[in-house]
Amino acid sequence: MLGDAWAGKSTDNNLREICIMRTRNRFTIASLTLLVAGASAGMAFGQTEKPNILVVWGDDIGNTNISANTHGLMGYRTPNIDRIAREGMRFTDYYGEQSCTAGRAAFLLGQSVFRSGLSKVGLPGA
Repeated sequence: MLGDAWAGKSTDNNLREICIMRTRNRFTIASLTLLVAGASAGMAFGQTEKPNILVVWGDDIGNTNISANTHGLMGYRTPNIDRIAREGMRFTDYYGEQSCTAGRAAFLLGQSVFRSGLSKVGLPGA
């Protein structure tokens, strides 16, 4: 196109062709952007299936009492929990409160035990 100016075409025609090509390129880029954005939004909003979340909460059970955590080295066998751990997601780094009251309060309320006032067992508010 730019080489056509040397072939005897006028500069006005060359500039017109360049403007038309730029407009087409911008239209193509805008169309592709909208297409990708629409497809992404459709995939995000198209999910109607909610995830299944299972929380297993036990009293007086340690990390080594579940065979999925120790691969059976401690002598405990928990085949159903092992299957759930294999098929799902495991959270291995966590902090547990010293009492079940404080731990449950933190989990259910989503607040620090100091904010909820449930940090000790047997005291007012616990």
